[in-house]
Order: sequence, then structure tokens, then C-alpha cells
Amino acid sequence: MNVLSLFDGISCGRVALEKAGFKINKYYSSEIDKYAIAIAKYHYPDNIELGDIRNISGKDLKNIDLLIGGSPCNNFSFAGRKEGMITENNKEITTLEQYLDFKKAKVKFKGESYLFWEYVRILQEVKPKFFLFIKIIFFLYIDDLKEMI
Repeated sequence: MNVLSLFDGISCGRVALEKAGFKINKYYSSEIDKYAIAIAKYHYPDNIELGDIRNISGKDLKNIDLLIGGSPCNNFSFAGRKEGMITENNKEITTLEQYLDFKKAKVKFKGESYLFWEYVRILQEVKPKFFLFIKIIFFLYIDDLKEMI
């Protein structure tokens, strides 16, 4: 199985897949925390680290069977600000197209929750056989995600 793990952390997704009996052929990971990357590389030196999700082109990744990940949710969390996905000018981001337009225009975003749209972008570019997105219930109300499911 070829896996792409976004927001990989210390590769817990790989741990879970292997414990469930899946054979991993290639495990691509996207993570920016240097300590998490170091721990993942220590346990899985064959991980293929891709770096920051914002710089990945899903079109370069072929034959991905499973896409996994869960983007930061600090702007949704009850422990956070509960502002949702917004720009620094408080414009709500409700579609992938809108997000990509803001990104192209170099609009600044509040928090990190907007990175959800990077997951959706990669999902559309990679077209994996299966995907697993792990996050809070709020995302069931986002039309772009409902259409993909």
C-alpha cells in the first residue's frame, strides 16, 4: 500500500496501519515540526518526507492508495478562538476555489485551520483509492467535502 500522510506528526498513522496488518510499500509524509520529523525518521527511516503541505504538488505523487491526515483545528476548537477558517481581514473561507484565489493573491490567514483546504487540494490532485480525514464534526457542513464523499 502506498500512503500519503498529511500533518503526519510522528507517523502514528503508519503505526496504526502496520498494527492493523497493512503492508506499507511507500509512506510519504508531510510535516513541518523538526522534532516530530526526527522521531518519525528514527522509527521509520524509509519514510519519504515531503515537507510543508503548502509546497506539495499532488500531481507529482502517483499511485497513492490511501491519503490520511487531520489538519490543525485551533480556530474551531472549544479550547481555541472558534473563529473558523478566516483571513486576517475576517473573510470566511468556504470553498476550495475561494481558498486558492486567496492563496494566489497572497492573502494572510488567521491561525492554521485554513490548512484544511490544502488537504482538500491534495485530495483532488492525488485522487487516492481511499482517504481518511480525522477532525471535528464541523467539517460535515462544508459543501466541498460533502461533494467529495
